[in-house]
Order: sequence, then C-alpha cells, then structure tokens
Amino acid sequence: MKRKALILPTLFLSTALLSMHAYADEASPAVNASSEQLPAVSAQTEQTQAVSIPSNTVTTARIQPSAPNTVSQPQASSVSEEAQPAEAVTASSEPTTLAAPAAADPKNDESVTILHTNDIHGRFLEDSRNGVIGMPKLAGLANDYRQQGTTLLLDSGDATQGLPITNNSQGSDAVALMNAAGYDAMTVGNHEFDFGLDQLKTLSQKMTFPIISSNIYVNGARLFEASTVIDKNKKIEGDEYVVIGVTTPETSTKTHPRNVVGVTFTDPITEVTNVIAQTEAQARAAGKSYQHYIILAHLGVDTTTKAQWRGDSLAQALSQNSLLAGKNVIVLDGHSHTAKTAVYGNVIYNQTGSYLNNVGLIKLSSKEVLSNALLSAEDTSAVHPDPTVQAMVDKIDAAYKADSATVVIPNSPVELNGERTNVRVRETNLGNAVADALLDYGQTGFSHKSHLAVTNGGGLRETIAKDKPVTKGDIIAVLPFGNTVSQIAVQGQAIKEMFLKSLGSILQVDENGNKVLDENGQPLMEPSGGFLQVAGAKVYYDTSLEPQKRLLHIDILDPESKTYKPLDLAATYYLVTNDFLAAGGDGYTMLGGSREEGPSMDTVFADYLAKADLTQYAVINPNSRVISLSSVKDSDGDGFTDLAEALAGTSFKDPKNYPDQGAVQPQPDLPEQERHVDPAAVLAVNEPVKLSVRYSKSQKAVINLPAYSYQNGSYQLSRQLPQTGSQASALAVLAGISSMGYGLYGIRRKVRSK
Repeated sequence: MKRKALILPTLFLSTALLSMHAYADEASPAVNASSEQLPAVSAQTEQTQAVSIPSNTVTTARIQPSAPNTVSQPQASSVSEEAQPAEAVTASSEPTTLAAPAAADPKNDESVTILHTNDIHGRFLEDSRNGVIGMPKLAGLANDYRQQGTTLLLDSGDATQGLPITNNSQGSDAVALMNAAGYDAMTVGNHEFDFGLDQLKTLSQKMTFPIISSNIYVNGARLFEASTVIDKNKKIEGDEYVVIGVTTPETSTKTHPRNVVGVTFTDPITEVTNVIAQTEAQARAAGKSYQHYIILAHLGVDTTTKAQWRGDSLAQALSQNSLLAGKNVIVLDGHSHTAKTAVYGNVIYNQTGSYLNNVGLIKLSSKEVLSNALLSAEDTSAVHPDPTVQAMVDKIDAAYKADSATVVIPNSPVELNGERTNVRVRETNLGNAVADALLDYGQTGFSHKSHLAVTNGGGLRETIAKDKPVTKGDIIAVLPFGNTVSQIAVQGQAIKEMFLKSLGSILQVDENGNKVLDENGQPLMEPSGGFLQVAGAKVYYDTSLEPQKRLLHIDILDPESKTYKPLDLAATYYLVTNDFLAAGGDGYTMLGGSREEGPSMDTVFADYLAKADLTQYAVINPNSRVISLSSVKDSDGDGFTDLAEALAGTSFKDPKNYPDQGAVQPQPDLPEQERHVDPAAVLAVNEPVKLSVRYSKSQKAVINLPAYSYQNGSYQLSRQLPQTGSQASALAVLAGISSMGYGLYGIRRKVRSK
C-alpha cells in the first residue's frame, strides 16, 4: 500500500520538473577583491589672525576657510601612536610661543620673517577673481619685508609645473621668476618630475637657490642635497637656519612612471631624523649650536596618505625628538593643497593651500614665534608688484597668449566643470566629454575598436566656461600634462580591479564627523586624483559599503552592436586611456597588455569639441555612467530596490514609472520587452538573472525583477512570490497537489489503524 500511495504525487512532481526550466536564485560567495585607498584632497578650516605687516602693505592677515563639505579631520592610524598628531590647533589671534633656545644671545634677537609658498603650479599672473596673488606681488611682498629685516623666502614644491603658461617652457620660466623673486630654497614636489628626470636636473642647474630633498635616491645616491644652512648675517652666531627637504613617496605614482625610472623615495620621517642627527653631530664637532630648523616638506595631510608619509605625522615625530628640544622647529608642507596651521609641542606646522591663493607668514625671534598667519590675495591688495618680475611675467604672458588664442569652437553652450573637489569624487560632464573624446578616437585610431575609455580626475585641471569661446589655451588648461592617448588590451578581471581601486577612497566627513552626502543621498568619497571618469561603461556602486564591496555591477559597451553587456571577467577588452594610466600611474598597475600609442590628449579633445553636440553635457553631475546608488534602498517606494531598477533601465526616483491600471490605454499588440543582464560578473550569482518588463492587455507595468540583499558577505537574490501564470507559480501548484497526496495517504493510514 505504501508504494501505491507514493505513485500519484511523485508522478505529478516529476512531470512538472521535467517540463520546466530551473532558475538559480542563490548567490555564490561575495567578491573579495580589496582596493588600495587612494590619495585625496583634504582641507582644514582655519581662523582669522592679526599679524604685524609692513605699513605700506596691509594690516591684517586672514586664513581662508576651505570649501564647504570637504573638511577632513585628522584620523587615527594603526601605524604607530608616535606617528600621530597629539595636538592639532588652528592659528589663534595671539602669538604662538615655542620653547626658548637654551642659550640665546641677546645680540641676535632681531625678528626674522619667513615667507613660504607651496603648490604654486604655475600661477604667475595675478588673478583677483580666483584669489591668485601672482609672482610679481609675491616678489613685492618679499621686498617689503627685506627692508624691515632678515627675511627668508621658501617653497615646498610643485612650483615648476601646472598651467599651460608654465608648461610651455617645461618649467624654465617658473625657475627664472623664482630666481628674480629671491627664493632662498625649495624642496622637490612630485610634479617637479613631470617634464622628466633630465629636465628636472636642468632646471636645478638654472636655480640661483638650492633645491633640496633628503629621501630621493637614484642608483643609491641622493639626487639632490638633503639640506642647506641659510645664514643671512655672517657676523652673528646662532642665527643660522638649517633647512631640510623631503618629498612624498607618492611621487612614484603621482607623476608619469617613465619620469621616475630608477628613482627611489625612502621613508620621510626616517630620512629627516637621520639628517638632523648628522647635522647635530657635525655641529657639536665644530663647536656650533643650531637653534632653528625648518623642514621643507612635500607630504601633505590627506587622510588617504599613509600615516607615516604625512606632514603632520612628521611634525609630531619631530616634537618628540630629543635632539630638537628647546629649539625652534618649523614644518612647511605642501602636496595636499590644504590651508592649515597647527602646533605639535615645540613644532609649528604650516601649509598655505595652493595656487598662490595664500602666502605663509611667520615672524619669530630667537626665543619665540611672534606671529603666524596666511596672507590672502585680499590681504596683499595694497602690495606693489616688483617691477622686474612684472616685466618678466608680461613678456611670458604675451608669448603664451599669441600661441593659445586660437579658437577651437566659437561658443560653449554649457559649463564643463573641472573643479578639483568634483572631478575627483564623482562623474562630471567634463569627465564625460574628455572620456567620450578618447572613446571616439578609439573607434578608428587603433587596430581594434575600443570598448571603453577612462581618464583620471586628477588629470582634469580647469573648467570650460559657459557662453564663451573655447580656445586652444582653454583646452590645454584642462589637460596641462601633455599626455598622449593609449589603447591597451586588458582582461575583464583587470577592469573590475581598476574600478575597485577607483572607488576605494575613504568617505568625506564634516567638522562634526558626519558623512557628507551626494545629491543621491549616498556618502561622498574623499577627492582622489585616481577617481576615473568613464565612457563606454556603466559602473554601479554603493559608497555606504566597505571599499572592497562597493562595486555592484559593470556593463561594458560592445562597439559592434552599440549595446552594453555585462562585464565578462575572462574576456579581453580594448581600453583607451592616457599614457599615464596605461603605464600604471596613480597605482593602476593592473593595467597591462599590448599597447598602441596615439596623439596628444589635448589634440583629440579639441577635435572632439569641434564636432560634438555639447548640449548633451548640460548636467554637471549626471550620475549616468559611474552611478552612485543604494543596493538596498527603495527610494521611490514602489517595491523595487534602486539597484534593481537601475539594472532594468528604469528610474528609482520617479514612482510614476509604474502607473495604475486605469491610467494607461490598452495596447494588446505591444511586444514583450526584455533586457538580460548578468550580475554574476560582480555580484557572484550562479546564473544570469532575467530582468523583464511585461505588459498585460490593460498595460499596467509589472516588473519581474530580482531583489538584492546583502547577507553573509555576499549579494543574494531574495526569493519572491511567483507571478500568476508563470512557471514558478505552476510549480508551486504541483508541489501543493503532491503535499495533498501525502496528506490524504497519512489520513487513510490513521483511519485504518483505528
């Protein structure tokens, strides 16, 4: 009897299984690839401070606040407690007092002025609209202070490269102007390498002041002297300034790799500490005592920079150095473009921001720091420009204008936004336009058609204004590095790793420690020069997740069919980019394979602008290619997650996508529209997921989409109730019949047993 009772339900169930397809709805383990955090730009909001300034210039100096929503507070690191700032304070309206030297000589107690700059990036010309002081006024300011007493003029790197006006001479004009302004020393910034190692050596020979760095080695020997001693008055003992240079090890990825072949950048704190020890030993042997140390650093305070490579970590380490006890120690930093003043024990830390928007001003005696501030363009408005430097700038400017005035298009109908804090954190219309230009060239310029194009946000340097002509100079200002177009063959796995890296930056927080959100309500990443602007790909990501889990899905353009298809990790794709990234710049070492070279990027971009319809770039942050969204939210409350809707090509912001039945007229002949995507490339599901939009005769839209949830370290497809008439619903009915058969059999046995 038992065997007979099983026949009917088993027959029902086996027939159903044989006649239907099985659909996978379980997820495999989550993607585990990690992403190295990328350098980013941070800013510290500082306060106003009154200082003593020559009577013929200005009476106050104010420290300019940073841009809103980009404030980053110092963060703890697991490297070592000693490497972390124990105290970070903004400059106050009262003089900052440091410990007095052990044996101050009253004869050398005259005040000394230190003027300092960093990250000038070729801002020769005064530009009041953008708050640029310019080189002639900087020289005039230095002249005014020299008339009052001993004055040092110092720079912390990235001075010889930047705007096209600077790049035209590969830094030679910048050096000539710095010579004329009377600089006393500078350190090496990462962008000093941008014209190549040989050109950097040539520039150093043209300098009338020392260029120093303690941690740059070529073939085991220092490229430049580690330090210099500035002695303005040979008749006074103890007024010397030991100046030590140090350069960020990030230079290995923050200039073109070909520029640093054979160059090694060693640990900053270790090198500076060793130079101090050597200097102190030599001084003791000679019966001397140095009371003043200045570190010209190009390290920065970016939260994504390794803690041991940061300028504030160096300042903290020096404050604990017993050899510097009782001495005046000043760290003048650059690289992160941060306006910051802080004190760590007996060490003062300064950074002026960038682009000659500020000049650092420190006044001190042998006993104490008398004042410390940043002078803005407004503060220096009454300064008289140095006439010699002004004449040099005028001549350089005239030659550049003659070359760059050529009009590429008579008018731009849109603003193409190149703001640093925008192109380095999310998709922008300028990034899209440049990437489109690369992809457009990539369809005919190489042996194979290109699938996608990427360019790094750090390579986009200016905004193209709306309703104005676009000139050759404007385009070069956007793309000032002279990069060329390259196409490389890459595997799908490398593309996935590339985007993981692009999206791996830490998150921005405001002054209260709260996350800064983008226009989609998603956490905004810290600006990173390695953030990729994209064409030919759709990249979905969720910044609320950990960096290695943010990447949700990637679609890549098929150049033949002009359609987007899910990334195949095993397939070969042709990626067009700039030669900087193709060579592994910004840490994109996963990009390799055979390579073809093309023309300069600025030429390709100019050609594209001349023929493109720029109205397609009207939205500054379109969120249409590098798509920031939540993987679990249902923003419009229609029952489908934002991710599911985005993958189906519908809007997750407009609930009207799903109208009521009576709102749409019947169209019985409308065909079923289907779009198949394969989240398996990134989401690691077992099989492709069918996303379809089906229309009933009443034309009420019903979307058969998977719901994604994050469980146990992976994205999984939630089981949903089957739709009426579907195979899943039929299977459920047959399973129910089988259960009824077993139930009837059980009841019959129970009755018989009684």
